[in-house]
Amino acid sequence: MSAVSSSTSGSTPSAVTSQNASASSSVSVLSTSGATAQSGEIAQKSAQEFNVSSSSSSTAAQVIQAEVIAKLSQESQYIRDILGTKPFVIDTTKAQQLTKLLGNDTDKLLRYLVPFARPFARPPISNYHVGAAAMGKSGTIYLGVNLEFVGFPLNAAVHGEQFLLANARSHGETELTAIAVSAAPCGHCRQFLNEIEAADALKIMFQTSKSGKKATDVSTNLARLLPESFGPQDLGIKGGLLTPVAFPKSTNRDPLTAKAIDAAHASYAPYTKILSGVAIKTKDGKMYSGSSLENAAFNPSLSPLQAALVCLVVDMRKYDEISEVVLAETQGTKASQVGSTQELLKSIAPGAQFRLEKL
Repeated sequence: MSAVSSSTSGSTPSAVTSQNASASSSVSVLSTSGATAQSGEIAQKSAQEFNVSSSSSSTAAQVIQAEVIAKLSQESQYIRDILGTKPFVIDTTKAQQLTKLLGNDTDKLLRYLVPFARPFARPPISNYHVGAAAMGKSGTIYLGVNLEFVGFPLNAAVHGEQFLLANARSHGETELTAIAVSAAPCGHCRQFLNEIEAADALKIMFQTSKSGKKATDVSTNLARLLPESFGPQDLGIKGGLLTPVAFPKSTNRDPLTAKAIDAAHASYAPYTKILSGVAIKTKDGKMYSGSSLENAAFNPSLSPLQAALVCLVVDMRKYDEISEVVLAETQGTKASQVGSTQELLKSIAPGAQFRLEKL
């Protein structure tokens, strides 16, 4: 999902509005998001359960509301403590802790994590923050946000659900069982989600609201959101975007080049057969990589640079920390990532060096 509206259910923090917003800024916003926006609602519900109006001036109502808000604040702080400063990947141990905290309700947990993800989005064009959370078959939880790039067409943006899938794939996840999003997935994202194996059964949760009416929780599946779909199965493609790819590791002596070559061989490119991967190096020597992730509808595909930037953001790094980028790509083909990679790189990290490794 990308920018579609200036409002959504719940509170949208005025968070990272610059492409190069720092991780520390995001973390400071995180502490005021999510549960805080929901505290009044939950307090009112709890007061109603006790047959006391939360707007009443009675001591009973005030006590109940104070207790509920205090409990909510404690839960939120506990969740923030578990997530730590790099919340995009929640391992099975932490996921189990969080699930237990919320009454062993995985769906509730995924919904609860969405507002925690949103402040980490980087949408300098729309200022519309998307958050997403998904449960992997492995028990690991993955978060996703949207990325936008100033000076580039809107189709260069990475949607929240795309970010989430790229994040899960980069950590070896092979299947997602459920996903919660801050609003209904756009058509672009529904098509991208359709690229995973057994996509029809994927549970999708979000909130919907009409003007003047209270938001309603929706739980459905991709088959209902994308009827009469067109995807890899229609083209005889077996497996899907999260299906593991086996390949021999590169023996190139340069670590960054080797990482780019490995990323290229890990590409999900059943439609063009073009292998392309990007490896990013930051000024302190850390490396991140991304593979080409194609889509049956072509346009929702993610470039290897976009996928690599997802990994960079997952580690809470800024674009201007990039010092060097290597693109490894199959040559002599009908399509290429060279031009788009160079142009986007010039915009977000103009001082970075670029090299092309021909495969």
